[in-house]
Amino acid sequence: MKKYIIAIVFLLTTWIISSGQPTDPLVSKCIRSTGSNAKYLKDFRIQLGKASFQGDLRFKANMTLWKNKKYRFSLCTADDSKGQLILYIRDESNKVVRSSVDEKNGKINSIVDFVCKKSGIYRLCFDFTNGQPGSGVGVVSMIK
Repeated sequence: MKKYIIAIVFLLTTWIISSGQPTDPLVSKCIRSTGSNAKYLKDFRIQLGKASFQGDLRFKANMTLWKNKKYRFSLCTADDSKGQLILYIRDESNKVVRSSVDEKNGKINSIVDFVCKKSGIYRLCFDFTNGQPGSGVGVVSMIK
């Protein structure tokens, strides 16, 4: 009887540990790109078709961020995507506080660090460049 109980406990433990691991290779790759000093918080899987018009960013998610904490946003685009994944972070007043797009030279960064100045709910807005179709992952981590 003890053998069966030990086997069941072992199987349950293995199942619990393995179910917490990401199975998507793009998610795993993106988590690895955050660096050793980053603590994983959340990932967003984004898959969008071609936009019918150039307007507001199409994928939006709200996230609570805390004052005086440094966050890292890692953006990974699938190889078969037409556009590159971009991110705009907006505060509660809908003001852009950080972006993956450098407005001066148009360069798109795949890693965006953000030091939160005020605790609150922030809107993370994702899309692909020029409204192109694509799939990708946005990973949010906290820097230790």
